[in-house]
Amino acid sequence: MINRGMFLLRAFMEAKKEHHLMGILRVLWAMVTLLFSSPEMSAGINQSVPLMVVLSLITYLILMEVSLWLLNRFLMRMGCPPIEEIVLKFKDLGEWQQLIFLWACYALVLLAGVVCLAAIL
Repeated sequence: MINRGMFLLRAFMEAKKEHHLMGILRVLWAMVTLLFSSPEMSAGINQSVPLMVVLSLITYLILMEVSLWLLNRFLMRMGCPPIEEIVLKFKDLGEWQQLIFLWACYALVLLAGVVCLAAIL
């Protein structure tokens, strides 16, 4: 049992940083399903409600990780500097340039939300 645990720990440490989140989410899903499968924990509530909350959290985190991975791949393919260097250069911008950039990002997020709402309706 200890050897198996050490093997899993060593495999987790040797995995890429991007894959750590997937391992943590799998363990979280297994723990939550075991926690809510007992009758005393699920008394009075529907058993699927907490699982749906955890599933939505897992989906959100996976989407965030995939979008960050796609952004890094896109920047690498386009020949742009890595995101860490872009953040450092952002700090060198003037205050009004930072403000304009943040307003533009806010406008894009707002536009994406409006488009999502329009797609639903």
